[in-house]
Amino acid sequence: MIGPSLVAAVLLAALAAPVAAQDDVPWGVSSSSSSFRNHGEWLPKMSDVGVRTVRLFPEWGGLQPAPDTWTWDACDAMVQHAAESKIEINAILMGKPAWTKIGVHAFPMRNLPEWSAWVGGTVGHYKEQIHYWEVWNEGNGGFNDEHHTTVDYAKLAIEAYLAAKKADPRARIGLTVASFDAPYLQHAIAAQALAGHPDSFDYLCIHPYEIADEIAHPDGEIPYLWMTNRLRQALNNAGSRKTDAPVWITEVGRRLDSRPGQAVTDDDAARMVVKLYTMAIAQGIRRTQWFEAQDPVGEDQGFGLLGRNGQPRASYAAFRTMTSTLGQKPVYKGWLALGEKGRGYGFVFQGAAAPVLVAWMPAGETDASTKIHTKVELLDPAGAKTPLAAGQTLALSEVPVFVVGLPADLVTQAQANAAKAFPWGGDYAALKTVRLDYTKPGEPVQGLFPTSPLPIHTFADGSKGLLVDRSAPTNYFVHPSFGSLATGDYYVRLTVRRTVPGNVGMNCVYEVADSQGRSPYRNRGEWFGLSPDEGWQTHTWHLTDASFATMWGFDLGFRPEQSVSFVIGKVEVSTEALK
Repeated sequence: MIGPSLVAAVLLAALAAPVAAQDDVPWGVSSSSSSFRNHGEWLPKMSDVGVRTVRLFPEWGGLQPAPDTWTWDACDAMVQHAAESKIEINAILMGKPAWTKIGVHAFPMRNLPEWSAWVGGTVGHYKEQIHYWEVWNEGNGGFNDEHHTTVDYAKLAIEAYLAAKKADPRARIGLTVASFDAPYLQHAIAAQALAGHPDSFDYLCIHPYEIADEIAHPDGEIPYLWMTNRLRQALNNAGSRKTDAPVWITEVGRRLDSRPGQAVTDDDAARMVVKLYTMAIAQGIRRTQWFEAQDPVGEDQGFGLLGRNGQPRASYAAFRTMTSTLGQKPVYKGWLALGEKGRGYGFVFQGAAAPVLVAWMPAGETDASTKIHTKVELLDPAGAKTPLAAGQTLALSEVPVFVVGLPADLVTQAQANAAKAFPWGGDYAALKTVRLDYTKPGEPVQGLFPTSPLPIHTFADGSKGLLVDRSAPTNYFVHPSFGSLATGDYYVRLTVRRTVPGNVGMNCVYEVADSQGRSPYRNRGEWFGLSPDEGWQTHTWHLTDASFATMWGFDLGFRPEQSVSFVIGKVEVSTEALK
């Protein structure tokens, strides 16, 4: 029989052996607290498909139930299981002192000395195994019970940074937000400087679920591809010297759904796995972690690469295809705008065995105009292989395809593009106005994009416009080269026309920089009601505090109330008064 002392010695020896840092490996997963219960089951399955990092850690009370009491056993076992699966843990520093009565997820602002002591003790205990530590989980969102501000978050992060570095100078501290809340990060970093401790962070973490969801609609890839660029803007705006700080996605996913009009299938999630990781690597995001590894008991189902019963989903197979084809440390070469109109997405990598192109078309589109002059092999997300003979057409759709053995001339072309801005959607940095003109359906996009398609209505006089069914909301995002994170003035002009007699009226909602974890959108509070006239009518809203980050997948929209159906002819957004 093995005695308790020998078991403890073996566990301590395992903890003392550090897992090699996976800085250049983008393949990770993130799991909820409920997954802590059975990590021994799913960690090896994640390792089997190439996962090398996991975001998982207990909260404060799970490690320090009393001021002078530490309980390491369960967490030590988790760290050991991860190491056995060759997976590195990046942890979350979060929670309240178990001996206080503050909200479960309230920042411990009245207990900062205890917070610092806990951070230092925890980082010191795991300094050989865990090197990356996020301060809180989504403090700008639902995990902020007392709605503390960016100033409070800055103070919390400063204390964590100082305590962690004292315990382990190699420790790296991350700031984190729900969704893609770049303004929140900007304001928190600026607040650190004002508090006398500038740049008390090493990397930034985002959870861009909403932006990722919009990839299911045409042009939805555009905001996602610009996230790193916009975070660099935020760092510059905050006066940070760490403008090249690494960016991580520590949560993103696609939940399965069977509701009418909102269906998301296994195959949809599998396609999203490939697209999200591919575009993250292409824009320089260091690590991406899919939420989550396995559907846990007691929480929402549908996110996991594995079902609640442990059975693999299509997304699990797609993960294996992706990591085995691109390799553990894929090297990004550059981009290609594919298809007859250049709307196809193409990203070139030096893969595990040969150059690889990962390619697809926007949602709902197909193209068969791209020819490859050498023989290549095609893989779908499930890993099924199809040879493509030299000179044959590469059929593209919204289903991503891996093109293995890409010829040298296309690799060279991609490399020439690598330092250029992504071309999709255009470049509007020099313009004062962007617009979407529904009266001219064939006209090229001019920097303003709808988040979902609606039918076009044709009037008896031949004029056209977008048909809005009564009180249905409509949302739009401006191209990131035009919209700014900095709070500023915009003019929004809407041209509409009624289809039938009756009430037609609406308000404009728009994105703002919120520093307290509330809604990032505001109602302008200026009602636009149509007169009985049957012709086109316009109204302009002047926004004085807009901040366009596309946090929830859109920058502005219109909210009709108790309206009959009507038609939108044109939407214009300008940085100067419209004439």
